[in-house]
Amino acid sequence: MTNSHNMSSVPLSNKQGTQIINNQSNRKFRPEIQGLRALALLLVAAYHLWFGKVSGGVDVFLLISAFLMTGSFVRRMENNKFAGFRSVVDYWIHVFKRILPLASVVVVGILLGSYLFLPADRWESLLSEAKSVVFYYQNWWSISNLVDYYAADSSVASPFRHYWSLSVQGQIYLLWPLIFLLGWLIIRATRVNVRGLMLLIFGTIFAGSLAYSIFVTATSQQTAYFNTFARLWEFALGSLVAIVMPWLSINRYVRAAMGWAGIAMIISCGFIFDVEGVFPGYHALWPTLAASMIIIAGDTQTAFGPERLLTLKPLMWLGNYSYGLYLIHWPLLVFFLSRNHTEKAGFVSGVGLLTLSVLFSYIITRYIEQPLRAWKAPDLSPIRGLAVVAACIALVMIPTLGWQGKLAYDAYKAESLKALNNPGAAALAADFKFEGDANAAPFPTLAQLPDDWANVGTPCTADNLPFSTDVVLKDHCNTANLPEHPDKIVVAVGNSHMQVWSPALTEYAKENNWALYYFLEGGCFFDQFKDGDPNVCANFSNQADKFVHDAGAETVVVTGSRSVPNGPDEVTDGMKDRIGSLTGEGLEVIALRDHPRFDSSFADCNSKGEICSKPAGQDIHNNPLDSLEQQYPGFSTVNLTDLVCPDGNCPSIIGNVYTYMDANHISKSYIDTAIPNFIDRFEPAVERAEGSTKSE
Repeated sequence: MTNSHNMSSVPLSNKQGTQIINNQSNRKFRPEIQGLRALALLLVAAYHLWFGKVSGGVDVFLLISAFLMTGSFVRRMENNKFAGFRSVVDYWIHVFKRILPLASVVVVGILLGSYLFLPADRWESLLSEAKSVVFYYQNWWSISNLVDYYAADSSVASPFRHYWSLSVQGQIYLLWPLIFLLGWLIIRATRVNVRGLMLLIFGTIFAGSLAYSIFVTATSQQTAYFNTFARLWEFALGSLVAIVMPWLSINRYVRAAMGWAGIAMIISCGFIFDVEGVFPGYHALWPTLAASMIIIAGDTQTAFGPERLLTLKPLMWLGNYSYGLYLIHWPLLVFFLSRNHTEKAGFVSGVGLLTLSVLFSYIITRYIEQPLRAWKAPDLSPIRGLAVVAACIALVMIPTLGWQGKLAYDAYKAESLKALNNPGAAALAADFKFEGDANAAPFPTLAQLPDDWANVGTPCTADNLPFSTDVVLKDHCNTANLPEHPDKIVVAVGNSHMQVWSPALTEYAKENNWALYYFLEGGCFFDQFKDGDPNVCANFSNQADKFVHDAGAETVVVTGSRSVPNGPDEVTDGMKDRIGSLTGEGLEVIALRDHPRFDSSFADCNSKGEICSKPAGQDIHNNPLDSLEQQYPGFSTVNLTDLVCPDGNCPSIIGNVYTYMDANHISKSYIDTAIPNFIDRFEPAVERAEGSTKSE
């Protein structure tokens, strides 16, 4: 995605049509690589715009960048022009001075576009991501924030998502020179051959990283896609090609066939492989080996060589703007899809977006990148080069921090006035009278809403539990209230919908001197079923059951029914079995009815400042769990649906508080206002469960 490094020309050939590849690796400019870069970029853009898939083009970019960098460093080491750490620092300043200006300008443009075209509930996350982009750790940010690169709906994707590959490249630009420095130190001490040593080093990196990539792709593909360590082998392969090329002597007709085969492999990659299930493990060898074949083929000097295609003027011209085009095409697509409420671009709109992307990339390359590259002053000293890098970072950080400060101030102001202006569920009372500011904004701010999650307490550890257990606690167990002498031991088991109501349940536990533990797994109920991944939830249910018994629980709180988007909730046979098993052992079970969920969020109407509603999809007064109270002594249920969906409709705002933070999770801010309502309903359920147990 960035332009090539300078290479000197040392042509060698024999008389039999077999060309020694040394001249390919040493040519100052290789137009076929420029064309390959353009071809890969067109595939990336086309697959993003029209197919919603991954083409393998980015893998080609990664390999090319390492090939060019390695060739430059190795030649300098061979010619005794490598000056140790000074050369490393000079390279760092040079490369980031070259790639940061366009990247930073586009980040600022994306921030502006996000303000204009994306809902406010996405701003906070985007500002955090913008910082990860300018400091080249966006791929790790994506992992920590559980980003799904393969999500089908690109309209809700981040306009910064494509920066992951540039972050990986930036990390390699930092790491690879240190590897060359290590090699240089070894060579000075031992006088070993430069290429032989670097071949050994990069061969080891290639083998180790590829093995790791295969493993992590099989076990956690979404993580693997962004993982630098799972990508090192792609860069190492490019380095290996650069190292061995002077040793290769291949007939030019064979090389021509290799080049055409490589082009065919790159173009076909996205059609052949289901990338959602196989990348970036060993299947990524397909596009990277293909690119290696094209690079090795080089200029075959035949009438039908692949360079005839790759050096066509349109591809050569596009190659000059490939970096800018990569930066721009994705955010334009995201803004277009979000603005038009669609998941994919059509053919005509895609052509328009691609044309607009080319136009913008031409403008920023012609009037920003090229003048900066021609400006010689920053090259006169490292300090001046660092000043350019610092200015690029400041260009992003100043508006980002300023915007974050404004959002923080808005949140503080809203928090200080919420008791008066944002009554939430209290407004459902028949005798409620609003005395606040009629023009006050809903709470929380839209920027806060996506992260308005309840905190379920302190993670359980062997040290803070008053009992021993061999259950896996990490990411499952939290302690919400642990009095020294509890009146009752209670475990709440479920998923994120249990977490939603945890502020109210925890408050009740504190008022009644309960020891309360939460044992949760996303997407799982305390039965043994989960669509698409039953083993995870079956294991979770077994672990939760063991934890309940190890804790000596007297009462278990569960999410008893299972809601579906826009439809009625139901009680699974697995849940009935679980209730029967627990109550049969003398435990009390209190089941919360699952609240309604929808197939889309309220984001659109929230961003417009409107109040809209969705049908609950379930009879708010007819709780499917009610009939089980007579069947299982010690069991009771709580119906809370009408607190979020009064009269069978679920409004986006109640009492000037946003109800749902997304399509199926109620906001913590609204739950906080509903705590008195929850306690009024939960208390009788506790009494019924206790009463029916005692009557037995």
